[in-house]
Amino acid sequence: MAFTIQEEKCVGCGACAWGCLFDVPKLDPDKPVYRIEKDKCVGCGHCENICPNNAIVPLPDHRWLKKVTIDPEKCVGCTVCQHVCPDKAPVGERGKPFEINQEECDQCGMCVARCRHDAIIAEYFDAGHATNCIIRKNRPG
Repeated sequence: MAFTIQEEKCVGCGACAWGCLFDVPKLDPDKPVYRIEKDKCVGCGHCENICPNNAIVPLPDHRWLKKVTIDPEKCVGCTVCQHVCPDKAPVGERGKPFEINQEECDQCGMCVARCRHDAIIAEYFDAGHATNCIIRKNRPG
């Protein structure tokens, strides 16, 4: 699951790099355009949402994240998910299993990528599901 930058539309403004929570878009050393490494992209869509030129598109094999939950049997309450989540959707008490506040979660995938205990379960929409099915919160700043 990943996004790509259409070189012909990219103006090298860096908005994608600024908006990516995972620091994935990088400036091409040979051209004034950005690139996304497919194996590093978690597919959250923040770069696509912030690009002023609509230069970023999902690859054909992209799967949209539908819901994130925490397996209470695997969660040790380490708080990593809570610290990396820009929306503070994981809630709980240190040392006890956390839960995801679905009202706050915008399915960025940060917690999924960072959980060291494989306690976070990512559920995806069926392949080919339209991108407009994702409801994203507008973030300040």
